[in-house]
Amino acid sequence: MKRDLFKWTKSIAVCVLFSSTAFSQEEHLLITTPQVKISYVRGVCDVETGKQAYQFAFLKIENLTNANLHTGFNIVVQYDEGCAGCNGSDESLYYLSLTPNQVFTADCGTDEKSKIYLRNPNFSGAWNFQELRIENLVVE
Repeated sequence: MKRDLFKWTKSIAVCVLFSSTAFSQEEHLLITTPQVKISYVRGVCDVETGKQAYQFAFLKIENLTNANLHTGFNIVVQYDEGCAGCNGSDESLYYLSLTPNQVFTADCGTDEKSKIYLRNPNFSGAWNFQELRIENLVVE
């Protein structure tokens, strides 16, 4: 009985460790200039009631200056199976105005452009995320 309790406790501890590591708040730097820094963290959002949460990348955009900035860029999501936003189309364009030294951080409640869909674990044919890129950055 004691041995079974120890194995059960050990199994739970390992699961908690791996699940928190899989979606830790580790920040991934995408691009930095003297004016702006763009990074992201991975996370999950409940999208469908009773289903596993979807996986997203939440953009973090920092104005590194003491002036108002307007920035635009394409968001490219590379998967093992293909690419979303690789053609530089209007669908992948994102624009944001930032006040001096503002830090914008996306979350589950923000718009779809700054909360980037990565994977739906409920769909067996879901593509496998590789990397996120910023292309065609314009800062004014």
